Amino acid sequence: MRSSRSSSSERRSPSESVSVSIEQPPIDGRALHRLSRALPRRLRFTRDGKLLFFVTLGIGFGAVNSGNNLLYLVLGVLLSLIMVSGVLSELTLRRLTVIRDPERHLECGQPALVALEIQNHKRRFASLSVEASELLEDGSGIVQRRAFVLKVPVEDRVVGHLRLQPERRGVHRSAGLQLTTRFPFGLFEKSRVVPLPCRYTVTPQMRALEATNLPARVAGHEEEIARVGQGDEFYALRDALVGDDARAIAWKVTARRDKLIVREQQRPATRRVLLLFPNALPEHTPATRARFEMACSEVASLARIYVEEGYAVGLLTSDGGVPPDSGPEALARILNLLAELPIRTAAAGTRLQFAEEVIAVSATDRVAVVTIDQQRAAYPIDADRVRLVAGDDSDSVETVS
Repeated sequence: MRSSRSSSSERRSPSESVSVSIEQPPIDGRALHRLSRALPRRLRFTRDGKLLFFVTLGIGFGAVNSGNNLLYLVLGVLLSLIMVSGVLSELTLRRLTVIRDPERHLECGQPALVALEIQNHKRRFASLSVEASELLEDGSGIVQRRAFVLKVPVEDRVVGHLRLQPERRGVHRSAGLQLTTRFPFGLFEKSRVVPLPCRYTVTPQMRALEATNLPARVAGHEEEIARVGQGDEFYALRDALVGDDARAIAWKVTARRDKLIVREQQRPATRRVLLLFPNALPEHTPATRARFEMACSEVASLARIYVEEGYAVGLLTSDGGVPPDSGPEALARILNLLAELPIRTAAAGTRLQFAEEVIAVSATDRVAVVTIDQQRAAYPIDADRVRLVAGDDSDSVETVS
């Protein structure tokens, strides 16, 4: 019975033991020690390590063939050096944990720093020369520079910064972090995987649009509807209700009428802009995709500028939309939609359809952003203006429909 159990445990692959460890809840103490020993390591020779290996191999052959005691002594020193390097590098990576934010928003083409908190749970040995990097998917388009920490003291934590620079918008996933060290002699590079999944949302790159390049506002779409609120202009007087702010009481009128009267202020309705972005192209080529990505940047830049000017900005695409709203939260929702927006295929001459949830708002300025690949007949008929994006930054022109 014992032999069958031992044989089954011997047949268990390392990947199975890793998956079981990952599914466990947060652990500490002895469980953390067992987990750190079970997680896979990877050892890679550096250039100096390869040189030392071949030198050791040559000295070993010479010692065996000649029987020279001095060669045996040198061989023993070199083998001891290799063993000490392996032991110290293992101690460096053992019982290290990493904490970072579960989700990050990055801008395409702009470098960003991700803070990593490396914790050393060992009681006797400090961890020296530790590097951390993301385990990104193949072809993610994110260039990274490892975070380097010179020393993590005993039972302490140190913050390092990982530099990421995305080159393509979209949602990119990381399977975890990889801790690497070349301590102590730089002969080998030993690494350990920390299972810490994360997703990075890469939004389109913002463009510096000049005021002359912005769509002119259409007459009749600038009306501001007065609404009762915490504004600066007087609106009306009314009887006080439970919950009214005491600062709004009109004391002179209250004294004359012998009852509490409050003053209401009016605030203008936020001006609205609805951006229309048909995400369908007649064909998928590198040139059309580049123009589409430029159009995404155009939409994101327009949304940011209008939000900064106090507009309520909405976005409507063939795959959904964002209702007009103001503030940084509205801009974040638009950028998230653009980050995950796919490219659809539509035959030449096909009428581009938007999502069913068309946002019909009165007094709304509608601006469509399209590329030169989308024919004139495919432009949205309900757009007040159309911004045409051509082949490069200098070819972005505007046509009024």
